[in-house]
Amino acid sequence: MSLHDALRRGADHFPGGRAVLSVRMSKGDEVLRKELSGAVSHKLGAMDALAIARLLVEGRTPHCYDYPAFVAQECGGRFVPNDEPEPEASLNPMTKVSRLMRETSDVTTTVIEALSDGVISDNELARIEHEIAEAEEVLRKLRRAARATNAAGKPKSERQHVDLPVLDPMARTPASV
Repeated sequence: MSLHDALRRGADHFPGGRAVLSVRMSKGDEVLRKELSGAVSHKLGAMDALAIARLLVEGRTPHCYDYPAFVAQECGGRFVPNDEPEPEASLNPMTKVSRLMRETSDVTTTVIEALSDGVISDNELARIEHEIAEAEEVLRKLRRAARATNAAGKPKSERQHVDLPVLDPMARTPASV
């Protein structure tokens, strides 16, 4: 597996796929596709790779830890996902529902404004896709909060998902993901 393979696999499993990532990264879908494929004409920068990896980890998508694990292995270390629980307020599904209502309102408003002349321009489409990506992010957080609330009501032995702390090999203390 290569660096590009690790990121591409994660991007393929991101909700909405590479298209949503390209909007979040403010790049064209074709440009991001070429960067993730390792095309000679399109170089993927370290900061872009890190930003993509961060989005994948925040969404807790399948293969979201492939890139961090690959980097850690290449640097002679190992990667262990973070086990620190989120603050209690951020796990409240009702907070996420109210945020979702605001985001879907933003999507609706943007679409209605774009359709006011009966045509959606490229700039309007980009704004619509951006608003939808933000709403999808809130939906992912709502799913995570609902799952956390569900798991909190179960004995530890019945919980399906266990996160492990990320260890900084130099400091030997948990680091943030």
